[in-house]
Amino acid sequence: MGPANDFYDQKSKEYSDLYLSLKSKLRWFGAYRFLVFVFIFVPFFIVGFSVWSVCVALFFLILFFYLIKLNLRFDRQKKRTMILKTLVEDEQKALGHSFLHFSSGKEFLDTDHFFSYDLDLFGDGSLFQFLNRTVTLGGKRKLADWLNHPSKEITEIENRQQAILELSQMPGWRLQFLADGKMFEETEALNKEIRSWSVTGLSLNRPTSIRWMIWIIPAFTLLSFIPSILGFTDLFLVLFILMQWFILGFSGKQITQYFLVFGRKSQLLSKYMQLLEKLESQDFKSSYLLKLQKKVKQPSAGRTFGELKKLVAQFEYRQNIIVGFALNSLLLWDIRCVYRLWVWHNKNHRNLAEWLDAVAGLDALISLANYTNNHPAFVFPKLNSDGFVLEAEALGHPLLRDEKRVCNDLEISGWSKVMIVTGANMAGKSTFLRTVGVNLLLAASGAPVCARRMRFTPVDLYTNMRTTDSLLKDESYFFAELKRIKTVLEKLQNGERIFVILDEMLKGTNSVDKLNGSKELIRKLVEFEAVSLIATHDLKLSEMEKEFPQRVFNKCFEIRIENDELVFDYTLSDGVTQTMNATFLMKKMGII
Repeated sequence: MGPANDFYDQKSKEYSDLYLSLKSKLRWFGAYRFLVFVFIFVPFFIVGFSVWSVCVALFFLILFFYLIKLNLRFDRQKKRTMILKTLVEDEQKALGHSFLHFSSGKEFLDTDHFFSYDLDLFGDGSLFQFLNRTVTLGGKRKLADWLNHPSKEITEIENRQQAILELSQMPGWRLQFLADGKMFEETEALNKEIRSWSVTGLSLNRPTSIRWMIWIIPAFTLLSFIPSILGFTDLFLVLFILMQWFILGFSGKQITQYFLVFGRKSQLLSKYMQLLEKLESQDFKSSYLLKLQKKVKQPSAGRTFGELKKLVAQFEYRQNIIVGFALNSLLLWDIRCVYRLWVWHNKNHRNLAEWLDAVAGLDALISLANYTNNHPAFVFPKLNSDGFVLEAEALGHPLLRDEKRVCNDLEISGWSKVMIVTGANMAGKSTFLRTVGVNLLLAASGAPVCARRMRFTPVDLYTNMRTTDSLLKDESYFFAELKRIKTVLEKLQNGERIFVILDEMLKGTNSVDKLNGSKELIRKLVEFEAVSLIATHDLKLSEMEKEFPQRVFNKCFEIRIENDELVFDYTLSDGVTQTMNATFLMKKMGII
């Protein structure tokens, strides 16, 4: 049990108790509302129609609407409490290493990517699913982008580290942010629409005329009630109401256009208003978070989004036939809403992209901060700017359970280095390669790594571990692998510096070709400013250490056979493996 467990246990009890309290309160409110509704009519049955009965009925009618308003508020609190309770329960599962209930990011799967498919970044059981707690689509895309395109800027990474550390120490605030984000689940279509507002120009015919019209015509309409109430004539009232509907009919196309753009989005806008207000109001210390905050403070994005939410909610009144008819008959309502939305859009739409990007950045940081808080033993790596360095003590794969994880030390210094890793089947070579790759990505994202200590140089990453053939592209496995290798060599020839991870090179050809081709590839890699980590079963490849001393070096994963059973310790050691297990396993399984 650690601090994270204690915090979530406390919050789970708190939110469970609050949820039951609100549920009980809402049941009583249902009974109160029914009684108040009945009492609206009781005075008329007791004393008939009189000033006294009308006053009493009016009092109960006002009380009835007040209770409805309170009921809506408590219902919203109940929903939010349920969300908080679920968030806490999800984290309790995550602390028990159960995380498949989080979004997997399968939409970001790309088999042609330089490393993401090989390192299991997306999909079920992926690193993204392990990390992801985002509540906005922008935040989800931002987190995926940070993993897919790791930063090489030391200042950027260090600033992210400080922001993630600061947020990791604010578990209560993070929960409230996530709850606000979960109050409305946005769709891709809605998110695309709201983002398009920043680049979409909205036109309005004769805005100056409309500005005067939306005040003058409703004013005269309301004044025309006077002769009607006094019993002189209803003609003026009828004429002004008909005039409003004529203007509305004439402007119908533009009203429809604006409703398609803004209508039915008040819940989404409410969500972003809450998130922006959270970002604006918090007293941050780290420079990265202060920079995000500055984007939304001048002008106040939360207040401005609140204005838009209010305008859109007013525009949505038209969906209620009775309310819409009354408002449009008296106040030229739809045109008034269109004009005010046009004014808001003209004034603020250029800031929208920056505001949404700030929320997305904070959302992605919160996911990494949550991961940091849940794994206090993981460490923030130190960054190196002078040549290539990758030093790690007790480096392990973060997705493995603590009791199953075997950690290894690793040290590579300088460019043009190749580490060849040999070992039997299932000895741990591929897991080790993925361990190195995943931790390099976490480090470049600004997040802690699964190690006791780590120092690294930010660098581009390339892997070739899981190349597949493609019937659609008419490509064999071997040709697909060669294409990927050719791409990385071209980048190295252009002066790019890359960390290369290869698992069993040139698998699609015969053993002689494979050995010769692999040796030539290593010679190429040594020639350029690359650092390479290569796993192989081909022990002859380890002889490259003699050809390139100080540049090529051998590591291995050994196995032991004890009491006719294989024993794996998954520990990286110096030298070349002396034990293979394919024949042993085939005999053990009765295949040969």
